[in-house]
Amino acid sequence: MVKPFTYLAAGLMTPAIAMGASFSDPLTELDNQTWFLADGWENGFPFLNRWTKEQALFTNEGLTLTLKNTIDNHGYKDVVSGEIRSYGYYGNGCFEVEMKPVKADGVVSAFFLFAGPYDQPEGGNGIHNEIDIEFLGMNTNLVQLNFWTNDDNYEQHNEYIHYLDFDASEDFHTYAIEWNKNTIKWFIDGELVYRVRNTDDQPIPMKSDSRLRIMMNVWATNPQISNWAGTYDETTGLEHSAHFRNFKYTRSRCKNNE
Repeated sequence: MVKPFTYLAAGLMTPAIAMGASFSDPLTELDNQTWFLADGWENGFPFLNRWTKEQALFTNEGLTLTLKNTIDNHGYKDVVSGEIRSYGYYGNGCFEVEMKPVKADGVVSAFFLFAGPYDQPEGGNGIHNEIDIEFLGMNTNLVQLNFWTNDDNYEQHNEYIHYLDFDASEDFHTYAIEWNKNTIKWFIDGELVYRVRNTDDQPIPMKSDSRLRIMMNVWATNPQISNWAGTYDETTGLEHSAHFRNFKYTRSRCKNNE
């Protein structure tokens, strides 16, 4: 989830790369021709944290995004976290990453595709479109799959809960979104777990409306939505890390193990 009023100064300096081309990235270092780190802004409700590039760490093991409770320069409580965003906007295809989310109440770890009023590709309609894989830290034996179509007011309710036969926070698993004009499919470790077909009653995002930015983040939830994600512990010094590695985008269908 990204609220539509996110500030995006960094996105104004898009490098000259092949937008929408297939690519893969182990996420062991920042490829600054493909990605940039959220830095210096906050989303507002329902996010408690602001974004800083210091909360992203690249190692030989992949990307770690850390949510941390700290004290700012004025002595006030501060919650900071990390987010990575693609410069490019991508059309239909298969988006996948290996991921290990946070297990903690009030923390959401996410891998998703997004466009909106402040994240608008050339030729895009500038309206909120999004496809999500979100882990709610209060129970990492399940994952929430979701999408919004041309919905700036976040009025749609397309979320689906998939129950896992493992605790996602304990090890890496591969999560994938297949997006085309007829369906959205979600895969876990190569297995199709959920599918939504495009219908008049429940339209899915269309590439013709907007291509979508690739994003990964971890964020703290406002207590007002504790019934969804749990109550976040704001104890100073507490930190939580989500891990990502081996991202891949292909302009084709996802491989299905079935």
